Amino acid sequence: MTTARETILNKLRNARRPFEDAVPRPHHYIPIIPVENIETDALIARFIQETDLLKGKAFAVTGDAEASALILDLLRQHNVDHILAWDYAHIPVAGLGDVLRDANIRVTQPRVHEERSPELMAHLGSAGAGVSGVEAAIAMTGTLILSSGEGKGRIPTVLPPIWIAVVALDQLMPRLEDWLASERARGMMTIYERANLAFVTGPSRTGDIEMQLILGVHGPGTEYLIIKQ
Repeated sequence: MTTARETILNKLRNARRPFEDAVPRPHHYIPIIPVENIETDALIARFIQETDLLKGKAFAVTGDAEASALILDLLRQHNVDHILAWDYAHIPVAGLGDVLRDANIRVTQPRVHEERSPELMAHLGSAGAGVSGVEAAIAMTGTLILSSGEGKGRIPTVLPPIWIAVVALDQLMPRLEDWLASERARGMMTIYERANLAFVTGPSRTGDIEMQLILGVHGPGTEYLIIKQ
């Protein structure tokens, strides 16, 4: 039985291509941001630098134990004992659940299609931090790419005042163009199959009030990024 969603998607897939007479896409683009060095250490250093300029904080760690210890240390620095988190399968830190449990950190993992009662929203709102993985990270701009799905909803990345995101080393790419190229090679699976795709560059900010930059108005005002080698 075809669902309404599948019917709509099939219509879009079978629709006549718009602008069929448009000029073909060029084989090569002039990069907006040149990459001088694509060595791993250089990309990590650039990502940390860009994150710092954006008023976030990035760290490079080695291994799962060091990543777990850093996450726990950051939570303790902010006196956080309740967090919202993606399912551990989507956070590239083996054993993180055990470390948080042993430290008496309460972990709530919101479900994508969970009914939002007032009681549940009050419980989610009491969390002091969110912990997640990412789809990819862009070294030259300090940008994180997030896609939503089962076990990795948006709430842990937007509701708490503090957000901790873990980036696996193979998720760190020089430029956005490099990520798009990798997506094309995979048939654009992430772009076509996810309900939500977000590009996050630095903590939430606004300058609407008297042109004064204020962090944390529309989302987390404190952002920690961990690159796990």
